[in-house]
Amino acid sequence: MLRTRAPVTIAGKPSLEGVFWGSGTELAVVAPPHPLMGGELGNPVVSAIAEGLVRAGLRALLFNYRGVGESEGEASGDFADAVLDYRAALAVARTSGVVRVFAGYSFGGAAALHLAAGDVDGVVLAVAPPPPLLSRELLGSLRGGAIVSGGRDAIAPDRSIRELASGSTLRVETFVEADHFFFSVLPDLGRVAEKVAGGVR
Repeated sequence: MLRTRAPVTIAGKPSLEGVFWGSGTELAVVAPPHPLMGGELGNPVVSAIAEGLVRAGLRALLFNYRGVGESEGEASGDFADAVLDYRAALAVARTSGVVRVFAGYSFGGAAALHLAAGDVDGVVLAVAPPPPLLSRELLGSLRGGAIVSGGRDAIAPDRSIRELASGSTLRVETFVEADHFFFSVLPDLGRVAEKVAGGVR
C-alpha cells in the first residue's frame, strides 16, 4: 500500500503538480517546505510524514507549490501564496473523501496550521513550523494534533513553539538531537504521523 502512487494535476491558477500515496476515502494533505529553499514533494521529511499517514490507513496527497517541479507559475516566497496552493490541494483531496489530517513541514507546516483552523473533521501535524508565521490565537483555535520540534532547530526553536502552543489542545513532540532537517529521526517522524492519524480514525 505504501508504494501505491498516482500523479494528479491540481487545477487552479496556477495548476499544481501532485501525487496521491495510498488509497481510501479518508485523506491527508502534506505540504513541503519553502519553495525558494528547495522545498518540493520529494523532500525526505515530507516522504516520512506521508508514509506514516498511509500506514495508518489514510490516502495522502503531496503537492508542489507554484513554480516548483511540474507546477505552473513562478516560485514564490509569499506565505499567502503557500496558503492558496495548500487550499487548492485540499479542494482536490476533498473530491475523494474527508480530509482527516492537515500536515506539512517547515513553511508547509505553518500553512497546514492555518488551513486546519476552524475545520471540524481534521487535526494537524506540523513539523518545525517557523514561529513568526504562527500565533497563540491560531494554535488555540485548532481541534487537535501535534507539532514536532527539534531541540537543535534554530529556525523553529522548541522553546518558541512550546510557548505558542501552551494552552492549546496541540501536543508538542520534541526530538532533542534533531535540527531543522530531522535527518536522524525520519523513521520517528513517520511513527508520529501514524499516531496522529490513528487518533482521528
